[in-house]
Amino acid sequence: MIYLDVLLLVNFLAAYFFLLAAGALSGQRARFGRMLLGSTLSALSSLILFVPEQPYGVQLAYKLASALVITAATFGWRNKRRLLTACCWFAALNIALAGVVLLAILRTGTPLLQTGNLTVYLRVSPLLLVGLSALCCLAVELGLRLLNKPKPTKQIVGLELELAGTILHLRAALDTGCHLIDPITCLPVLVVSFPDAQNRLPQILRDYLTAWFAGKPPGDPPPHTRLRLIPCRTASQHSLLPGFAVGNIGLITTNGILGLGRTAVAFAPQSFGSEHYEALYGNDFL
Repeated sequence: MIYLDVLLLVNFLAAYFFLLAAGALSGQRARFGRMLLGSTLSALSSLILFVPEQPYGVQLAYKLASALVITAATFGWRNKRRLLTACCWFAALNIALAGVVLLAILRTGTPLLQTGNLTVYLRVSPLLLVGLSALCCLAVELGLRLLNKPKPTKQIVGLELELAGTILHLRAALDTGCHLIDPITCLPVLVVSFPDAQNRLPQILRDYLTAWFAGKPPGDPPPHTRLRLIPCRTASQHSLLPGFAVGNIGLITTNGILGLGRTAVAFAPQSFGSEHYEALYGNDFL
């Protein structure tokens, strides 16, 4: 007898840990709400256990498609390579857990096994399965911390974007603590220092931001721009930064401009204190 509530809960918790591990292995970090969404979809995908046995090709296609949908719901579609990497790691971790379960069955000869459509159900303590998933996630985190080589604290790249009809070229530095998100698109945001970059901005945009940071009514946003209010939380205060939607940000490389997709740019009122860059980006931006 399979208890539906136990089946869903165990798969939800196991998926949560596996998505954490897959995100760490693919260099991504999803928000808590997206983690819950991906875990819920993973739990629901286990209901195929109750479906009549399908041809092997259908079973395999379902497993691959469900893994892709789950990781896409968790990490988004923006970076296809990272999405595919996370999908492969998520599927591999699930297969690894199933392999451990099958190994235990072969060793002990337990009759408490039920399989269907490439889904394995072992009627043992749910805490054991959840604990194995948590240990897997912990092992991945420890392995990454022990094996990863230290990276430079600042990695500077050149970026190209268009604002108010003007093409801008900015230098951006990696800041691992930068995790601003556009609340509309849920995409990571590039943070630009207004004092450092104002000489590169068109006059109409410069006047608008000057009035904003001076606490004066800035009026309507400049033509050809879409205003965004970006929540910013620091150790000392919470605030809303003025920002603008950007159709595409391009990474300047030796082979040309590499498009990074649509996102938003937020402007900060303070200088970043460097002559080498005017903007900051987080680990999940590129």
